[in-house]
Parts: sequence; C-alpha cells; structure tokens
Amino acid sequence: MDRVVIKQVKSLNLNRERTIRIILPKNYHNRNKRFPVLYMHDGQNLVNPSPFSNFSWDVLNIMDRLDEETGGLIIVGIDNGEDYRIMEYSNYLNRSAIKSLKRLNIEEIKPEGDLYGKFIVEELKPLIDREFKTDPKPESTFMAGSSCGGNISIYLGLKYQDIFSCIGAFSPAYYIVKKGLYDFMDHIEIKDTFRIYHDMGTKENGVFSKLYFNEQKIFHDYIIKRMPSENILQVLDEQATHSEEHWAKRFPQFLLFCCKKSLD
Repeated sequence: MDRVVIKQVKSLNLNRERTIRIILPKNYHNRNKRFPVLYMHDGQNLVNPSPFSNFSWDVLNIMDRLDEETGGLIIVGIDNGEDYRIMEYSNYLNRSAIKSLKRLNIEEIKPEGDLYGKFIVEELKPLIDREFKTDPKPESTFMAGSSCGGNISIYLGLKYQDIFSCIGAFSPAYYIVKKGLYDFMDHIEIKDTFRIYHDMGTKENGVFSKLYFNEQKIFHDYIIKRMPSENILQVLDEQATHSEEHWAKRFPQFLLFCCKKSLD
C-alpha cells in the first residue's frame, strides 16, 4: 500500500468535492498501535511542490526522520478549495479579502470557516477514524496550516477543543480575520491542556514585514494572558519568507511540540 493514500470526499456541508491525502507513517501495517493524527490544510503542497514557491512541506521525509521521537503519526492533508480557499479558511473577512474575492466568479462571498470546520469534524474525521489506525482522542488529534490555513487552524482548534488538543499556525494572515478572530476568542474559555504553536518569518513579503511581525506580537501577547506559557511555542524565523521552503524547516519543531504530550 502506498504511503500516500488519495481519496475524493464529497462534503455535504460545503457541497463540494475535496481531494484528501492520507500520509501514513513508515511501517504502518507492521506496527501494532494506533497513531496520532494531524489534519493539515493546503494538502496538495505537503508532499508535492507548490506551484507558487516550487517547494513542498516535505512532510514524508520529516515524518520518517522524527519517527522515533514522535512515535509515528498520520497526516491528513486536505486540498484547498482553490477560489473558495480564503472563504473556507476564514470565520471573518475584512474589506481587502472581500475586494479580492469579487474578482473571482463566486456567487456568494461569505466566511465559510464554520462550514469547513463541520466538514472536518462531522464528515472527514469519522471517515479517517473508521478506515485507518488512528488514536481518535483529543490529546492525539492536531491541526495545522499556513497563512490563511494558520488562521483557520487557530479558529477551529479553539472552537473544537473537545476534538483537537494542539494547533500549528505557520505565518498566519491575521489581518484578514483579525476582528472576527479576537471577537470569537474573547468569548471562549481555553483549556489548560490546549497547546498553540505559532510562528512568523521576519521577511514574509521579501522585506522586513512590519505588518506580519506586529500582528504576531499582538496574538502572542493576547494568548499568553489566557494560557499557561508552557503550552505556547512562539517561533520568530530570521530572514524567512512566506513560503513552504521555510514552513518545512520549522515543521519539525511543531511536530515535536504536539507529539510530546501525546507520548507522555
């Protein structure tokens, strides 16, 4: 069996079909155990290079390299919705996002983060738990993504703390969802066991990225008041840009951060 299993899944919540890439740990079939599961957005770039950066997350090689330290895990990559990507990865849309979406042939522009979350929690996760050797408990279920995928990881991870215990937000595009995200976070409790990894490169747009850098500081200052400091991992990556090349380099830190607790 191939280490990367590809499935086509029709979402009733989104009313769209989505390509799902299930990336299995090495020796998956010969190991008598159930594995933690990491759900990742923009799944088409996890193994294959992105057409925008020409780099991938290189998750297969990283998983293998860290297999002994993590105990092995399954990664479920969810291909993005192309023109619907920003809408699906957002619980709120600012004016600039709406303006850019108007250039696309979309019948109704609206945040679809809640529908996307229902797809993952109500449709996709039950399917993965049925068909693969998963450890379905919250302490073994994680979520991660980059840019807008980082935004939706924060939102859905916190919304479904009974499902996910650790999230990774790589170079989040906070400015798109800022108002809606903080309004949401102001009205929820964050469990003492919930963990957040978040990072930012200092040159997200090729030069010193004051906008990205400041928004990350605001987010960190906010959550450090709401969570135990040992449950937060903040990474600032000098000279790193908004690219799979740099997200892949930081990915091992996130994996070890999440999987350590599941092994305890």
